[in-house]
Amino acid sequence: MLKAHGYRTAAFIGGYVLDASFGLNQGFDVYDSPFHLRPDPGEEPPEVKRPGEAVLSAASRWIEAESGHPFFVFIHLYDVHRPYLHGSYDAEIAYVDKAIGRFQQSFAAPKILQDILIVLTSDHGESLGEHGEETHGYFIYESTLWVPLIFRWLAGAAPYPARVDEPASLLDVAPALLDFLGIPVPPQFQGHHLFRLLRPHPPDGEPVYAESMYARHHLGCSPLRSIRLGRYKYIEAPKPELYDLATDPGETQNQYERDRSMALDLRARLLSLYNGERRPAQKPADPEAISRLRSLGYLGGAPLKSGSGADPKDRLGEYERYGRAMRLANTEHLPEAISEFKKLLEEDGQNVLAHFYLAVCYYRSRRLDDAVKALEATLMIASDYPPAEELLGTIWLLKKDYVRARRQFEHLAAIAPENYDAHYNLGMLAMREGRMEEAGRELRAAAHADSGSAQAHTALGSLYRAQGDLNRAKDEFRQALAIDPHDETSRKALELIVGTRP
Repeated sequence: MLKAHGYRTAAFIGGYVLDASFGLNQGFDVYDSPFHLRPDPGEEPPEVKRPGEAVLSAASRWIEAESGHPFFVFIHLYDVHRPYLHGSYDAEIAYVDKAIGRFQQSFAAPKILQDILIVLTSDHGESLGEHGEETHGYFIYESTLWVPLIFRWLAGAAPYPARVDEPASLLDVAPALLDFLGIPVPPQFQGHHLFRLLRPHPPDGEPVYAESMYARHHLGCSPLRSIRLGRYKYIEAPKPELYDLATDPGETQNQYERDRSMALDLRARLLSLYNGERRPAQKPADPEAISRLRSLGYLGGAPLKSGSGADPKDRLGEYERYGRAMRLANTEHLPEAISEFKKLLEEDGQNVLAHFYLAVCYYRSRRLDDAVKALEATLMIASDYPPAEELLGTIWLLKKDYVRARRQFEHLAAIAPENYDAHYNLGMLAMREGRMEEAGRELRAAAHADSGSAQAHTALGSLYRAQGDLNRAKDEFRQALAIDPHDETSRKALELIVGTRP
């Protein structure tokens, strides 16, 4: 919207969850998210977080350069998110606080910030043990839903109240920015601009909706949905909950039985919000994205298991065991992680993700036969699960069982046509077997599937060089080096072709 109205636009990203590969770079002139290194299958990716100081430094340089024009810049800081690089949640908060202070002092002309509207917010909080939840995403209590929303007005702006205590939604932020700038809010926006709270309005205000699908996707539980209206909050679950946040901000006293009429009224409003809602079909999950998102506590793609209807509150112990197993796996305590995943599967043998990550731990421990058994168990429950298909194909390659590997990657390409690993491995197998036309087709499909992969261009360069097409080989090696200047394979190959250093 702002780009269409003449603004320069940029984003500086601190975490892989907002990488450009997910399509979030639409409308930005600059989208700085340098997360392109590709790990080996089953290994943790090397770069999933970017230090806040690096993000803010890049943003400040861009702001200095664009300060003579209207601009919008999105700065994403990801330090206060597990895994903590500075040891603890509090240490990360202190680090970010100092980094923002240095950012404010970094401008050659301090007046620059006076002419900028600054909005600070967060996508979620952290429970830190409240309600038995150590991090976020499992429950939808205020410990994770209540986030800061701070507007630092530019110099000369109309006076506004220092604080507004009524609940609002992050959906409301974009309409508020457009309203402040005098730009019409498009009808597809679902939020309401926040400045309505500064004018006379109904005392209850607008309802605020929240949901969590984590327990459904990971443990097969019922989903959680909530609605807040004024001081009251209702949570839809097999064991429903109602809280009066004015008298019980910690949500420790469930009022559902005591005030059933209020709960049922809020439930009716909640159902009206999401009944009939159509969600777009999801693309097949990319195994590399799964690996990177897993190390940050996210999951890219549901495990295709129907919910059992259990209340997430009753499966908290299993959730904690699952989280403990994942932390052990991500910190290379593989024997302990294997033990935890096995115990989890004793409790719930249908847990797709426990089977899959058990396979990953076996793979990383080089227990390949055990990994195959765990992957086959995964696919028995969730057939056509791309991450399991990709890892199984990789294991067949390691075992030099090229027939099974080809069959596995062909099936992966059939269920996930845009999957990079399927096309890359099929291309390399075809090249190994001398089917150069097929190899070129598959490797070009891989390069199309991931435009940030130097690996695919290096392989194409090697293919064209073997065919004697040196001009195309040079183009591919140069593209690989443009993506990854440290790609020594492409650099040496290019030196041999042109006779000089590129």
